[in-house]
Amino acid sequence: MQTRINVSPIESDNSQLESLEDLEIYSEEYTESFDESDFIEANKDQVKNVVEQGRFIIGFPDYVVTSMGRIICVSQQTELKMMVSNCGYFMINLKNEVGWSMFNVHSLVANAFLGLKPTGFQVDHIDRNKQNNCIENLRYVSASDNCKNKTSYKGHSAEYFVQLPNSCVQLKSYGKHIFDRYFIDQNTKQIYSFDNNQYLKITLTVDKRYDYKYYNMKNTLGKNVCVYLSKLLQNNYNK
Repeated sequence: MQTRINVSPIESDNSQLESLEDLEIYSEEYTESFDESDFIEANKDQVKNVVEQGRFIIGFPDYVVTSMGRIICVSQQTELKMMVSNCGYFMINLKNEVGWSMFNVHSLVANAFLGLKPTGFQVDHIDRNKQNNCIENLRYVSASDNCKNKTSYKGHSAEYFVQLPNSCVQLKSYGKHIFDRYFIDQNTKQIYSFDNNQYLKITLTVDKRYDYKYYNMKNTLGKNVCVYLSKLLQNNYNK
């Protein structure tokens, strides 16, 4: 089984580049076949019988980054083996005339296929799998939105849903605070937030000192609000 990589040229201006975060991609036409046995295990199943798009990496003309998250050394006609960082991301070591440099693979893929990263934004893995660097799984988001798409927060596993229970209604208010993206289960009083086309179950925080139970939420003004469960039971939250 073979996979064909098409590397197509695009225009680029390198005059003001200062770091890899500012990279655009330059290239000439490049097409090559690579045997499946050389694929990294994490991406092997995703690249069978498909045509990958590949682009040369600015500043490292001997390497191609593909839309499946693979790095190819052109001169050696081989796919490079990746390392895993302490945080669980794939890393790669590239060499140019200056020397060796280490990069996050997801940053290389995003720079090549999404364009320049906006100031203050980060690369987010949509499915929360840090090692799935296919371009369809990457996007640029703000730091706050990136934090929302984590698998855990403060020791609590994040639970995501594409559909809510039928007993849920929108939570529009709590006291003087107005909300626009929260939902509450009328039976269990569990609260969910909606973002990035999915629902996140909000963790109920328990203050053991005073036996308070509350949800941490943000109102429409961006202000943090402690929504206490005891008051929520008495609140007309759907007005």
